[in-house]
Order: sequence, then C-alpha cells, then structure tokens
Amino acid sequence: MPKTTFFNLPDKKQKSIISAAIDEFSKASYNSASINQICKNSNIAKGSFYQYFTDKLDLYVYIITLAIEEKIKFFSSVLTEFQSLSLLEQIRMLFVKGVEFAKLYPLYAALGEQFSKENDEIAVSAVLKEGYKQSESLFMKMIDKAKSKGEINKNVDSYALNIMLQSMNNSVSEFMKNKYGEVNYEKYDEDVNNFIDSTLYILFHGIKNN
Repeated sequence: MPKTTFFNLPDKKQKSIISAAIDEFSKASYNSASINQICKNSNIAKGSFYQYFTDKLDLYVYIITLAIEEKIKFFSSVLTEFQSLSLLEQIRMLFVKGVEFAKLYPLYAALGEQFSKENDEIAVSAVLKEGYKQSESLFMKMIDKAKSKGEINKNVDSYALNIMLQSMNNSVSEFMKNKYGEVNYEKYDEDVNNFIDSTLYILFHGIKNN
C-alpha cells in the first residue's frame, strides 16, 4: 500500500499519479513498465516517487487493487438488483456482467488484460493475494445469502466454498489463455460459457455417477 505521504497529497495529484500508472501498466508488463515514465507523465520527481511508494511492486499492486475494488463495487450493485436469483445464476451472471464492466471502464479492462499476460511470478502472486481479499467479501455474502434462502446446505463450509468459487473464476481465465492465447470473454463467449456451465455443474452437482 502507498505510504501516508501519498494519501496526504491533494486529490488532483493523487489522481494524476494513478492515471499515469494505469496508463503505463496497461501497456507494458510489470518488468517493462517504467517508473521514470510514470513520474514524467504525472509531473513528479523520481525521488518523490519513493516518498509515496516503497517500490514499483507497491505501486503495481495498489493500482490493480483499485481496479479490482471498482469491479467488486460494480458486481455488488448488480447483485443487489438481482437478489431473487439463485447462487448458481448469480455466479453465471457475474461473467456476463464482466463484459459490461469492461465497456464501462475500458482503462481498468486494459489493465486487467495486460495482467492476464503477466509472467512475473512475484508480481502475480502479490496481486492475487490482494485480489482474493477483495473478492472474498463478495463471495461470502453471496454464499451466506444462499444459505439463508435454503439453496445450499447450511453445514457447507462457507470459506471452503468461497475458495472454490475464486479458483473457478481463475480457471476461466486459464482456460482462455491456454486455448486462445488471450483472455477475452466477449470474443469467445459461446465456448467460455460452455466451460463455465460445465464447471458450475461439477461444483453444484459433483462428479458422482447417480
């Protein structure tokens, strides 16, 4: 997370740094992204950068976490409108609404697309750790709501199910990367939807031959 000195900056200066960082990280890999360019585009001295952030990784995780937070807010508002849907239907809808989010927030979408190609293990691990924290609250609310409605067994371990749902979410991205070399839900929607339906069926019905 940024240092206190960053949050003490005027909002305009904070937004300028954030905007420059989003622009840089959405066009280049973590290792290729330039702190010098971010400093230049946000009109700050490089020495000042290290007063605001520990290092590039600190900034990188923060920027992508902002995108994740915005996406979680968007999904939360969507789910509020569709509380009558079952847990399975809500999960299915999140993937469809992901396309809508990408259109509403193209810069965040570009950032996410670039991250899907990232191969720096330390950077990926740091981002996923924060991502799990952000999405956990959303999935736990969905699970608790489903339990209260009697959709799923009340004895199901909510945290374990949360981990499974998050893993499924990641597996969709892996499916697209492995099969198409890119993460693009809208472009490959039919094939991806079949994969999602198959995964959800296994999750909700198991693999036992009845």
